Amino acid sequence: MSLKERLFGLPWEHKDTATRTRAVAEGADPRLRDALPRLASDDPEAAVRLAALKRMDDESHWLAARADDGDAGVRDAADRALVRLVAEPGGDLEARRGWLKAVEDGNRLRQVAERAADEALRRDALARIQAQGFLGDRYCDEPSDALAAEILARLDQVSTLKRIADRLRTRHKQRHHAALERLASLEGDDRHETRDALALELIERIEQLARGQFTGDRAQRADALQRDWEQLADPDPAHARRFDGAMRIVRRALEPRPEPATNTPEPSDAADDDVLHSLVDRVQALASRPLGDDSEARLKQLVTEFEQAWKSLEAPDDDARAKMKHFHALADELRARLKPAAPARPAREPTPAPAGPDPESLEALDRALEAADAAIEHGEIPPASEAISRARSAHDRIPKKHRPRDVEGRLNRMARRLKEMRDWQHWSNNKLRERLIQRAEDLDAAELHPDAITERLKELRERWRDLDRQEILPGEKRKFAAPHAQWRRFQAACKEAFEGAKPYLEKRTEAREASLDEVNEFLAAADQLVRDPEADRDALVRHQRAARQVIRNLEQVPPKARGKVAKRLRALMDRISARLDEASEAIEQEKRRLVAEARKLAHEKDRAVAIDRAKALQAEWKKAGRGRRKVEDALWKEFREPIDPLFEGLKQERDERRQAEKAAVDALKSLCEKAEVLAEADDAELDDAAGPLAGLEAEFNQHGRVPPALRKRMEAAIERHRQRIRERDEARERAAQAHLEALTDALQSAWGARAEGKAAQIDRPDVPEDDELARKLDARLDAFLADDATPDVLAEQVQRFTDQARQVCVEMECLSGLDTPAADKQLRMDYQLGRLAGRLGEGAERPDLDTERSDLRERWLNSFPHDPEAHGELEKRFAAADRILKQMGAS
Repeated sequence: MSLKERLFGLPWEHKDTATRTRAVAEGADPRLRDALPRLASDDPEAAVRLAALKRMDDESHWLAARADDGDAGVRDAADRALVRLVAEPGGDLEARRGWLKAVEDGNRLRQVAERAADEALRRDALARIQAQGFLGDRYCDEPSDALAAEILARLDQVSTLKRIADRLRTRHKQRHHAALERLASLEGDDRHETRDALALELIERIEQLARGQFTGDRAQRADALQRDWEQLADPDPAHARRFDGAMRIVRRALEPRPEPATNTPEPSDAADDDVLHSLVDRVQALASRPLGDDSEARLKQLVTEFEQAWKSLEAPDDDARAKMKHFHALADELRARLKPAAPARPAREPTPAPAGPDPESLEALDRALEAADAAIEHGEIPPASEAISRARSAHDRIPKKHRPRDVEGRLNRMARRLKEMRDWQHWSNNKLRERLIQRAEDLDAAELHPDAITERLKELRERWRDLDRQEILPGEKRKFAAPHAQWRRFQAACKEAFEGAKPYLEKRTEAREASLDEVNEFLAAADQLVRDPEADRDALVRHQRAARQVIRNLEQVPPKARGKVAKRLRALMDRISARLDEASEAIEQEKRRLVAEARKLAHEKDRAVAIDRAKALQAEWKKAGRGRRKVEDALWKEFREPIDPLFEGLKQERDERRQAEKAAVDALKSLCEKAEVLAEADDAELDDAAGPLAGLEAEFNQHGRVPPALRKRMEAAIERHRQRIRERDEARERAAQAHLEALTDALQSAWGARAEGKAAQIDRPDVPEDDELARKLDARLDAFLADDATPDVLAEQVQRFTDQARQVCVEMECLSGLDTPAADKQLRMDYQLGRLAGRLGEGAERPDLDTERSDLRERWLNSFPHDPEAHGELEKRFAAADRILKQMGAS
């Protein structure tokens, strides 16, 4: 400890609060680290406690401060720190939950619900939050499905459920559907709107299934969608027709195809029948598979080939006609599954009209009329239009005199109903388009993430195209069904929303390009490393892990480059794996050798030698590196089998030694406790306690190894005893000094009164019999108070005494390092020269500072009384020098 620390103490123990706070916050002394826990809990100032807590930033200390500190500011700071710390995994979960129970601030509860790493902590925070909007946001973002389900059960605000359902539409299908079901279960004015949203979602799914956009068990998927649809309460009839129509297409596609009845063909038509049969099989195979991009083109090709084969028949029999019906049924089913509906089947080249009505045309007309009636009944505009077109084509192929009389009127009525349906559809779609425009205008770049804006714009544009596809019939030249004004407003709203997100998207594109450059650099470095036959195994492992990390974060590179980068990364990992397998073989071979060496330890009689050898084998095992995990674990188990018993015996010895050390520590604690009792003895028994305390110290020092804390405790007890003795002696010294100072004050007062010619009024103090200096000063006081004393003689003595006092002040100033007044400079120089000459001449040992100070004080007291004019200055000089000498002696 430095002189400054002895005089003023340590900085973090300073009396000034600001100084202590600054020292705790900025100090670099290693001892401060050990003092921080004590300062955080025991310092009287909240600012110091808070600075210590911030310096440690430890969760356990923050928890203790939150529970025990009486200052509101410290508790608030502890809450802020704990909100940050609970976001990290680990820690004492029960302690965290106990802290959370004491938190009353709603904002902090929300922060814990959002950030806490422990699910139980998030659940506790959410249980105390009632705000529906916040609970809805947490339902969208909560990583735990179980906790999300609990949150959904508490949501009963319709507007919140609508908002999160719209938010989850493209992000999380399962939670989106659950939110809609929860919304539908609540009674309210918006029940029908929620039901319609659920219905539209189910319709979208069944239509995707009808179009073949599904992989897996289609029948099981259809059954599940049917069950979900049946749970809807009173769905809209238009929605029900759409769902039922799509479900019929799916069911028809799943039904097994009946084999056409076959009769024994004539030998001349065998080749043509085989061609028709082959075409039927091909179209049936096409219908049984999911639809692809080329399904429509392949269907057209098959229809063309079938018509050419049919024309080549000279006299079609019943078997051929059955095949034709089967082929057209399959073709119609495929056209219904294509969406938008495939254009009508190309018209056949005109054939010479038969003498009577063509049964095929009549049959095609009946089939087309039935399909048109069914499509109109179910509100399916494109299929109805296509069916009416087929019916008109079949009707026109029939000679006029053989056409059914009521068909023309029936077709006209169907056309009028179709136009009415299209008008209603257009009116309804325009309402929906207005809603889409409103949703596009409501997109705010300041509130939504740019990705969310682009996703919603894609969704709105796709929905707009769906509405167009519902109105534009096959064969029409127009591409847009919406009014131009609506289309321009929609385009303007989308453009405005996109412009808000554009700067971020451009910046992200730049960042992705930079990330791609970094990935390419990494791949080049990794490729060079793999080619190096001397490459370090750890380096290969690091690059393999880095490659895995990169492939998990491919969203950070441009989308167009992701496939190529992923391919290069997988190739790199395969090459590294091959290199690691080679290295692992060598490592595993070396470890098998170490296992064999370890088994030999069982035959070693000297356990110490066996343990040393086992440690050496362990070091070799670690140095050999790590192989493949499964092989490594098996070899490690074999390696530990002969070694573990050796270390278990060593552990037992250590436990016994530890118990012996604990007993020794308990004995040392007992000695410390006895020493502390003696150190706190009564003042009258302090001298008697010195002997037993010295005996305890000697017994304590006989122990070879003493914990530092106990040694410090024993030294503190001994120092306490010595301190109390010093305090007692100092008290006695102060009492004796008080008698002497009272005598010197009396002498000075007596001479002052006599010098002024006045009678002295002196309170004479009691003089101890054993104090020689006190008796001498008391006798001098009698001489100055005597009536027969000669003033000139007394004045002469006072002058001599004053000179003695001046000499004492000069000597004390020389020893303390204080400056001497100019008038006494010569006295100081003479004293210094005489002191130096005496030390060099006599060669005597220099007395210690306390002894010199004591002698100087006695000479000062023996120099009273002084000249009143010089007494004040001399007394100040003596007091200043004596204070410095006292501090120097204490240090």
